[in-house]
Amino acid sequence: MVLIHTMSRRRFAPGEIALLQTFAHQAALLIQRTRLLDDLRTHIVRLQEAQAALVEQERIAREMELAAEVQRSILPQVYPAMPGLGFAALNRPARMVGGDFYDIFALDATNVGVVIADVSGKGIAAALYMALTRSLVFAEAQRERSPREVLLNVNRLLRAVGDPQMFVTVFYGVINTESRELIYARAGHDYPLHMHGERLELLAGRGLVLGILDVEAEQLSEERIILGAGDRLILYTDGLTDVLDPHNRRLELPGLIAILQEQRHASPAQICAATFAALQAYQGAAEQFDDMTLVVVGVGGA
Repeated sequence: MVLIHTMSRRRFAPGEIALLQTFAHQAALLIQRTRLLDDLRTHIVRLQEAQAALVEQERIAREMELAAEVQRSILPQVYPAMPGLGFAALNRPARMVGGDFYDIFALDATNVGVVIADVSGKGIAAALYMALTRSLVFAEAQRERSPREVLLNVNRLLRAVGDPQMFVTVFYGVINTESRELIYARAGHDYPLHMHGERLELLAGRGLVLGILDVEAEQLSEERIILGAGDRLILYTDGLTDVLDPHNRRLELPGLIAILQEQRHASPAQICAATFAALQAYQGAAEQFDDMTLVVVGVGGA
């Protein structure tokens, strides 16, 4: 508000009042215009910030898509042709990228390596740690035949070059196609399942997670079993047993075993597909919060 007064007379003349009113109107219009310009500038800045945020979100989304593509390319889609063995696997990350991985690779004409692992955490960091661990396991498996020694070497390397805040659980086994002997070690990973006829049993083995502790040989056992014709070796990550239904109830290991028991006469591929379908039915509309991976090895070429 602007106050105008005169010291020389009692009041303004009508013409002066009209002129002052004109000046006041012009001033009001100028003030209003200035406020409009300030508001416009504020809106433009906000729009630019929103556009920048959108571009950043699109960039991150694209990077996540690329990371997911790289991760999918890392996981094997074709398995080695080993006499008397059949393989199948399914992987479903909780996010675009995850920390679970598996691998199946021929070591020579009669031995095949089978790996499944679960990295702590989720997202890009877990995916990078997963890729590092997979590379280390594969490289060490070419140099050393003992699964326990392979995992001990991987642990030393992870502690040297990996993220000290992360760790990974790993099962690594070697199957001989002639003797059908499975030699394996499990570093903190979920106990593998051995499907033999009508029985479904947990396999033994003790071990600590890799990447954060100085694991000694006596802390990681190496186990041996003979697989019979028609047997199934079932490997999984805890995302399967941790599935929640819409009432927030976990499936747990007995629930997973019940699902697998219904598939005891199926092929490895059929077991994977039917198990994931049953898990989806159990989960219903509930959110998947952990990565899920299932690997099945069939004996006898089934």
